[in-house]
Amino acid sequence: MISVKVNDKRLLMHQMMNHLDDIRHHVGKQSEARQNFLLKERFTESFYTTSTSESILQYQRMVKLIDSSLSAINQNQLSTKPYIAEKIVAITRNIHAQEMVFERMVDSVKQLGMGSQGLMGALTMHQTTLANSQLIAASDLSKLDALAKAYLEKRDEKAAIQFDSLARKLLFTYSNSPSSETVLEAYRQTFVRIVKLERSIGNSNQAGLQNELLKQSQSNDEQLQAILSTIDTLYEADLQRLEWIFYGLIGVTLIAGLLLSYVISNEITRPLIELNKATKEVVATKFKDDINPDFIDEFRMDEIGQLAINFNLAIRKIRRSIKIIQDKSESLQNKNKQLLENEETLKLIGAQKDKFLSIISHDMRAPLSSIISFLDYYKDNFKNFTEAEIEFVSSNLNTHVKKVVEMLDGLLMWSRSQTGEIQMNLQPIDLAQIIEDTVTVLNQSALNKKIRIRTYLHSQLIWADKNMTAFIIRNILSNAIKYTNEGGMIDINTKRNKYNAFVIIKDTGVGMTSDAMSRLFQDNVSYSTFGTANEKGIGLGLVLCKDFMNKMNGNIEIESLHGEGTTVNLLFPLVSRGD
Repeated sequence: MISVKVNDKRLLMHQMMNHLDDIRHHVGKQSEARQNFLLKERFTESFYTTSTSESILQYQRMVKLIDSSLSAINQNQLSTKPYIAEKIVAITRNIHAQEMVFERMVDSVKQLGMGSQGLMGALTMHQTTLANSQLIAASDLSKLDALAKAYLEKRDEKAAIQFDSLARKLLFTYSNSPSSETVLEAYRQTFVRIVKLERSIGNSNQAGLQNELLKQSQSNDEQLQAILSTIDTLYEADLQRLEWIFYGLIGVTLIAGLLLSYVISNEITRPLIELNKATKEVVATKFKDDINPDFIDEFRMDEIGQLAINFNLAIRKIRRSIKIIQDKSESLQNKNKQLLENEETLKLIGAQKDKFLSIISHDMRAPLSSIISFLDYYKDNFKNFTEAEIEFVSSNLNTHVKKVVEMLDGLLMWSRSQTGEIQMNLQPIDLAQIIEDTVTVLNQSALNKKIRIRTYLHSQLIWADKNMTAFIIRNILSNAIKYTNEGGMIDINTKRNKYNAFVIIKDTGVGMTSDAMSRLFQDNVSYSTFGTANEKGIGLGLVLCKDFMNKMNGNIEIESLHGEGTTVNLLFPLVSRGD
């Protein structure tokens, strides 16, 4: 009778524990729905047009399921116990308080909006109105927009304070213009409301609705855990009662069991145990040997002896199969290894080929363009040329052709060094001479765009590869010409410190955006834009420059502002580090 009562009570415990586990599961689903809404669905247009989302509906479904589980728990007899009833009431309160807080958070997010909806849409509209109507200076609007962006993207509280302070100053500055003051004040108030809503929503680390929801979820989990612990305690108490009841029976059956076990062990179990030990030993040796006769006598004629004989036959077949599989596996591994090595070699060769052809098409354009320009000029005016002019043109053509040959030799050497055929030739070279030769080659391209190249050079020896250094200077200067408008200026300076020489190439060109800067040195991306005269590159020049500088223990850094120009800083190691 005691066992039946304990079993009935245990059934009630299991039912309640199942309902509590359901509640914990649904609370977890609530948290997932809340996180999905905050991280994803609040940034979709459909939420603001329909005022609901799948996560909100999921949250509401979980509330109903939790209420259903709580109702089932309240019908359980164990729920009448004071220490359990108190916890259930606390959980019920928390669940419904959570629902109200979540509804407040959804309403706040809806007010906040995105795109053209809500306060974010109003903020964008005010920004557009100020920009299009030019009610305030572009520089003032730019500062406001930058501070607003800093807060909206990074939640920079300092930026929000600075925005409000700057907006109030501008209201005073433009107080003589009612239109400017009206739109600017609307812009400021909208941003302030956005900041207040964001703070009220908050996150798990800050005060706000999110933090409040998290605390309530933690409180629910603690209450559920407390109830489970209480039920476990009741369960253990009932089990202890049963233990005392069965202790007497155990004492009686123990003696009978020992006697019976002794008989069974001698007559039936012992041979099976011995066979089990023998098979374990065979498995431990990976089927290298048959069953040890010390365990099972191979001349036994009973069922155990027949089982041992059949097991030995199976072991021999397994041994042969393992040998065949090992031989085939080793052969396949060798073939697979060879295939992988061949694949890597083919990838390396293909990559080097593509890179080599790209360098040729990119780097040969400038000197060949200069040669073509000289030839066209000579063809149109050769009848009027004096001997001095003919000598000048011939000399320049000869110089540019030699430079083309030198570049081809350098590219071939680079390609061979990439595949490991030859090593890089580091030697002392005159940095100023390399720059002067490069300016001579590219000067005609600059003159064609009426760009002036100014050099401020100091003769100094660097420890580098001559061809790689010439390639780097040519590429940087060619890019400067490409992205500088007609009538622009390019300055080339050299400096040094105790250990390194520096080359600074600065142009007054179109500059680059931050997005373009982030893609400059990506080896797996070919990124190029048209120059100011629609010149087109292949987009790998700077990647190769970076590669060459690294090989020569140097460095390349680029600074650029969109619309204001670009500065390229090159660092080379000096030959003598004691100067």
